[in-house]
Amino acid sequence: MSEQGSASIICGNGHRLPLDDSKFCSVCGIPLRGGAGSAPGGPQPGARQARQDQPPKAHYQPAPQSTCGICGGFGRNLEEKASICPECRWLRPLADGYGIEVSAFQWAEDGRAMNALRKITPLNAAARSISEKVGRRWIESTFNGVLLGENQLPHIFGEAVHAARILGMNKMPDVYLSGERPWDCMTFGSDDDSFIVIGSALAASFRGHEIRFLMAREMGHCRAGHALWKSVIQFFLGEQGPKKGFMAGGVFSALSPSALIGGAIELPLLAWARQAEITADRAGILALGDENVARKVLLSWSLKSSFIFQQINVEEWLKQQSATDDDFARLSELTTTSTPYITRRLKLLSEYAVTQDFERWKGLIAGLLKKEEEREAERRRKEIEKETLKINCSACGIAIRVPLKVLEGKSELPVRCPEAKCRAITRLKKSVKKTKEAESAVRSETAGRNLNYGE
Repeated sequence: MSEQGSASIICGNGHRLPLDDSKFCSVCGIPLRGGAGSAPGGPQPGARQARQDQPPKAHYQPAPQSTCGICGGFGRNLEEKASICPECRWLRPLADGYGIEVSAFQWAEDGRAMNALRKITPLNAAARSISEKVGRRWIESTFNGVLLGENQLPHIFGEAVHAARILGMNKMPDVYLSGERPWDCMTFGSDDDSFIVIGSALAASFRGHEIRFLMAREMGHCRAGHALWKSVIQFFLGEQGPKKGFMAGGVFSALSPSALIGGAIELPLLAWARQAEITADRAGILALGDENVARKVLLSWSLKSSFIFQQINVEEWLKQQSATDDDFARLSELTTTSTPYITRRLKLLSEYAVTQDFERWKGLIAGLLKKEEEREAERRRKEIEKETLKINCSACGIAIRVPLKVLEGKSELPVRCPEAKCRAITRLKKSVKKTKEAESAVRSETAGRNLNYGE
């Protein structure tokens, strides 16, 4: 192929490659500038940005509706306190112009494995056809899940929204709770329409930041374009576990068992799935910023018991795991599982947690979250001022705020001073004012006497 006759791209190590949808160099594996996974000239792992406070947006982002009956499209009419539109699922960014590059957390081996999958043309065509026609409906009905929202398990949904915003998603995927596979957390769908299923045992075993780590892992799958291939594994290979059912053998297993024996389809899919989990782990710790919590969740998850984890000598367990990290263990992982063994996962997680890119993104995210908390505190303070009547204790003079709701329908209300040394009662009494100036006046008398408030 002539270099002049065909479009090409050169990776950072000088390898000339055809200009296609590849995200990583097929020779050395480093991220490409201008591939599908990063904007031309965008930041790469190990490289500094010209503008570190405004990282560019990445690909694999479903677009919210440009028009919406509730928010008007892109959140234009949403209240400031709302982070998500209930109709078009638009997500409010952490700050104006905020975005996070997929290469900030994507594992290079994941990119190489996805490139290998994309080169299997029949697999790609079948994957997209099944995903678009029956994938989502079949999987949703199979898992019989409960759709989470602000009025359905809001403590889990809130952490999911928080994780999605940290990872720069502009549209919230649906999140379901299911008891069919209680210890699994899964992402399905397509690049444009992904959804997440969290198992009931996981939801019951973890809280707060632990749930955020789990949700951020799945948001990382969505951002990195994994949803389609996760659906492919579910449909083509069946479930990678002890559960049996109609799809337990997989579509290809039913149609052509010899195809799986040869490994032409199964092994590339399983190889990719293992690397995709490393990407998800990195997305989780990036959103959380705490390696200790991430390690605890991964170890507890592998034991399928947060209670047992509390009784385990973790260091001894990891020594045991390391002792069996040999060629046989690697062969076992290569041929039997879609999830990497825990020792390797923790090692790679620790290596990522000390990189300059991780520290830079962690600092940027922490600063934006702090500013958002300050804005929320100020917004709430103003709301409280609007919803309360401010008075002074008639004995000690300390400021007291009385909710306006408790005054409704009452002609008189005794208010006790919250100070332990005072505890005097200031009595509020409704009075009809004659003038506008008098309507806003509050007259406080001596301790135990009346304090009038306008209607």
